[in-house]
Amino acid sequence: MATVITAAAPAPADGSGSSIGHAAAAGRACLERAGLAPADVDVLINVGVYRDSNIVEPSVAALIQKRLGINLDYLHSPERRAAFSFDLMNGACGLLNAVQAADALLATGGARRVMVVCADTHPSTDAARAGTPAFPYASTGAALLLEHTGDGRGFGRVHHRSLPGGHGVNGYLPLPDVGAGGRTSIVVDRDGDALDRMLDLAADSVRTVLRTEDATADATDDGPDAGRARLALDRTLLVTSQPSPGFAARLAKRLGLAADAAVTVEGVHGDPHTSALVHGYLQALDTGRLAGHDRVLFLAVGAGLTSAASLYRLTSGCANGRPGDGGTVR
Repeated sequence: MATVITAAAPAPADGSGSSIGHAAAAGRACLERAGLAPADVDVLINVGVYRDSNIVEPSVAALIQKRLGINLDYLHSPERRAAFSFDLMNGACGLLNAVQAADALLATGGARRVMVVCADTHPSTDAARAGTPAFPYASTGAALLLEHTGDGRGFGRVHHRSLPGGHGVNGYLPLPDVGAGGRTSIVVDRDGDALDRMLDLAADSVRTVLRTEDATADATDDGPDAGRARLALDRTLLVTSQPSPGFAARLAKRLGLAADAAVTVEGVHGDPHTSALVHGYLQALDTGRLAGHDRVLFLAVGAGLTSAASLYRLTSGCANGRPGDGGTVR
């Protein structure tokens, strides 16, 4: 059995600049696409990092759960089903970490459905301050609804890698400097070589996943089986994090592929950060980019420097790039 995406949705652009609002709006849209009610969700995982007013407590996931109305008074609900929510933060890799957690919950029967929400914003909630050199992240969000299936589709193992050395990117609040403005301030520093190091790590992560998941693929660019490795990639669509506008195209070139072999997220001002993988997947779905591919390789690279990657196996038949029936994306 494997974990599959039942539904996915981006946060509608509302100009609010609120990460909680973005996450809740995406969650509502996700439920609508799945034809389900809030009470049908057993667990909600929030992977957003940059929050409204730099909220630390209470858990932002609990605030999003309240906005969505997910089993708030389970003692009086007809099914008497409780729901659990928690924050899980690991930068751009957080979504795939949440998939790991969801898979464990679904596999053991601890949950029937898990919703993952991801949203970031400038702590001032001023959308004009997002997607700028000082704060490169977009004010946006997205949501996934996950379930288990037994037909071979879904996420495979989540692979992790890391590079030694500096973090590459640091987001922090210098309290002595910001004074009374701490609720609306944040500093994001990126090392000059961070993007190049991210590309190195991303390319290495792709090769590692292929070597592990594909017995026919040699994970070197110049080895005797390099052609087979590229063939394996030819039927795999890359959906990556987007630390820079050209990151996906540069990664594809590094792997010896066409520039459009990896999805570049469009229509989002700034780095989508924790919601980049959902935005990229939805863009591929809506534009028919999944046609001709057997699977999607979700790859996130973020501060640490760390990476997380997982192969998502699609249904055996796709029409116009959209999976067939049976617990598939809506």
